[in-house]
Amino acid sequence: MIKSKRPFNKLIFLILFSISFGSQAQNIFDEKFEGCNTDRFATEKDSIEVRETEKDLVEVLANNLETENVRKIKGLLSFQIIVNLNGKSCLLSIDNETNISTEKLNLKEIIDKNLNWKKPTEKTSVIVAIMFYGTSVQKKRIGMSSEKGFHEIE
Repeated sequence: MIKSKRPFNKLIFLILFSISFGSQAQNIFDEKFEGCNTDRFATEKDSIEVRETEKDLVEVLANNLETENVRKIKGLLSFQIIVNLNGKSCLLSIDNETNISTEKLNLKEIIDKNLNWKKPTEKTSVIVAIMFYGTSVQKKRIGMSSEKGFHEIE
């Protein structure tokens, strides 16, 4: 099991720096995936509005990535996930700054099939960033508001 123990103050800067402001309005990150219903959704603003159920994103990844990739992965991986009204995930876009290619990680299938959320009051875009240190990780949630722009939320 991967444990969360190291702080990473530079994460927010890295995420904000890597967010593609020039991309299509619905995709936060450059690496995009198909198959999500993006007709209308909200984005978390100043607090976490949608919570994972039994397993959080780190646990889902640890349990579903290939064992070799779990042991080797290092770097920053940021996700934009659409959570529908039933609490189901749909991976919309990512920024992969890890030492393992996106193709080898199989993230779209893993997240869409295994990551569930408490039912939101509206379809919501959730932004999660995970810094992998090898045997430990640090996870942050990111919100977006007109006053603060992109910022860490709790």
